[in-house]
This record gives sequence, C-alpha cells and structure tokens, in this order.
Amino acid sequence: MPDQITYELPLSERIRTFLRLEGLFEQIQHFSQHDNEWHNRAELSCLLDILALSGRTDLKNEISKEVERHTKSLVIFAQNPNVDSNKLEQSIEQLSQLNLTLLSSQGKLDYIVSQVDLLKCLAQRNCLPGGTCDFDLPAYHFWLNQPLLDRREQIQSWTQHLVPIQQAINLLLQFIRASAVPIQKTAHAGFYQQTLEGAQPIKLLRVSLQKDSPYFTEISGGKHRFTVRFMKPSGSERPQQTSADVNFSLSICQL
Repeated sequence: MPDQITYELPLSERIRTFLRLEGLFEQIQHFSQHDNEWHNRAELSCLLDILALSGRTDLKNEISKEVERHTKSLVIFAQNPNVDSNKLEQSIEQLSQLNLTLLSSQGKLDYIVSQVDLLKCLAQRNCLPGGTCDFDLPAYHFWLNQPLLDRREQIQSWTQHLVPIQQAINLLLQFIRASAVPIQKTAHAGFYQQTLEGAQPIKLLRVSLQKDSPYFTEISGGKHRFTVRFMKPSGSERPQQTSADVNFSLSICQL
C-alpha cells in the first residue's frame, strides 16, 4: 500500500536471488528512462550485476523449477469451487508459456559478456572503485557520447534475452506475495517472535508499517521460527530496539 513501507525476508536462497534480480531489473527500468552519461553508467552496472548473478547458478533451471512448483499448486487450487476458475486458468497459462520460453532459450544467460568486448571490459573493471573512468576505458567514454538511439538499440540487444527471466521472476514473486493475507500483530517492547508450523516451507516473510512510523524493521528467521525487532535510528549512534509496543502487519507467504 502506498502509505506503508514493507520489509521482506526471504527464507530460501532461490527467493533471495529472485528478490535481488527484481531490484536490479527495477533499477534498469528507472535508469533507462533518462538520457545522460550517469544514468547509462548505472544502467550498464545493473546489467552486469544481473549477468554476474545469473552466471553463478543455473538460473533458468532454478526459475523453471519454481514455475513448475507454482503450476502444480495452482492446479490443486482449481479443485476448490470457491476459486475464480477463469483467473486461475489464465495464471496457469501464463506460467506454462513462460516456462516454455525459458526452456527453449539456448546457452547461459551471461553469454553476452563474452561476445561484446565493451561489456567484457566493463565486467573486468566494474568491481574496482572508480574503475570505469574515462582514462581507464576510452572506448566506454566514446560509446557514452554516441547518439541516444544508437545506445538504446545496443542496450536492448544486450538485454533482450533477459526479458523472459524478468517476466518469470515478477510473476512468481507476485504469486508468492499474494498468497498470504496480512494479519495485524503487536510487537511488545519492540519485539515479536513466532514459531513456523506446517509441512509447506515458508518462502517469504513480509512486515508492513506506516511510512510515518519512527521505526525500521529487522527480521531474522529460519525453518522453525522467526523474530521481528523494531529499531529506532539514533543519528550517528547504533540503532536501538524501541521499548514501545508497535502494531504492524505480518504476511507469511507459503505458496
């Protein structure tokens, strides 16, 4: 909700990766709306982070497994007479089409780095503080001063193969977040703890506060329990857990 701020904690490595990629794709989308050197630099830096993340694991296979798991869950929901069957069929069809697209794509997601010399050079220097200065990479300086249309066409060609990944992650996280009904809770003296029960593993914890709240949330947890602490910033001092009771909204996402 627009008047709330939500803090999330993924409880699996797969969902943790999805959330990181979601944030990077959102940043790329934001930076792509602007035409200046600094936005282009930020956009390509996010692209390289996405490619680095996808290169550390078989991301397509991880997403495909998650899509298949969600599809099976939705098929089970279809047996419930209270479910909107049309909407459910559309969701299943969306997931099936995305999975087919992912499985039909060839090669690793970070292959583009080895094919484009500019991206290869950027990837090598991107981890160095200030490593992409004009004197370090004059070819990059030249590229950044090319016409906008040329730059946009090239960036699109470098990111086109990532579109199905972005779509699949957005849809999966949408389903996961929508799978839980928010419940109002109270953290006494700024502390809340709950045991996790049930055979279905928890995917994501979400804690929402009003935006004008003076606190931020620290969530920690594992398979069996989780804790929520409400912290109050204190200038240059270390934040302290509040001694006040805090009302908040909790979502435990299991889908």
